[in-house]
Amino acid sequence: RLVADLNLPIEVVAQPTVRDTDGLALSSRNVFLSPAERAIALALPRALAAGAAAHRSGGDPVAVARSALEAERGFTVDYVALADFAVPTLAAAVRVGGTRLIDNIPLS
Repeated sequence: RLVADLNLPIEVVAQPTVRDTDGLALSSRNVFLSPAERAIALALPRALAAGAAAHRSGGDPVAVARSALEAERGFTVDYVALADFAVPTLAAAVRVGGTRLIDNIPLS
């Protein structure tokens, strides 16, 4: 949106999030997670997937993802939000131990 608002002569091309085999989004921050914290962090992509499934069936993706995250232990939810991009995107941030993790999933 910034590119369009400022009439910049560039094109932003969105790409899928690259994930590890366990589903966690790849991030330089992942190295700060202990094995136990990494296991806890896997609730983030699961919650976003649940939100996306709710969206496909007419439900509220933010409420479903937030509820799934709040049902878990071991982390703090910073936010769960629906971003108004060309393709609506469900995004969330959580803190696991001292590590802040962010993730998102397009709702198409």
